[in-house]
Amino acid sequence: MLNHNGSHDHDRHAEQMRRCAACNSEYAVTSAEQAFRNEHRLGIPSFCPECRSSQRAGRNADIIAIYDRSASTDVADFSSSSASVSRSPNGGKSHVRGQLYTAVCDACGSETRVPFVPRNDRPVYCRDCYNARRGR
Repeated sequence: MLNHNGSHDHDRHAEQMRRCAACNSEYAVTSAEQAFRNEHRLGIPSFCPECRSSQRAGRNADIIAIYDRSASTDVADFSSSSASVSRSPNGGKSHVRGQLYTAVCDACGSETRVPFVPRNDRPVYCRDCYNARRGR
């Protein structure tokens, strides 16, 4: 981005050497990173890139575990030639039609198949237990 002098903003920022607050190692904050952080009103990081990466991985561990579990879960495909991806209104993939995931019913303990990736933070019920809970 050009500033009022016609030069790039990152030209006015010299590379800074910092000491990580977590591991005490020295790391560089490049002029480009400083310009980006200034433009987006972000402060200079207190942690080195490795520690920031570890923090992100820790925050995302639950989500990663869900995807890892779904990759290793028995997936049934009704018809592999007709499975299709439906998109949510915002354009993201919401689910693949025709796939069932194996899960254990939280009410009766029986094995069941569900059309969504089971998560640890939400109960999963077999058809009979689900209908009983819904009063059907």
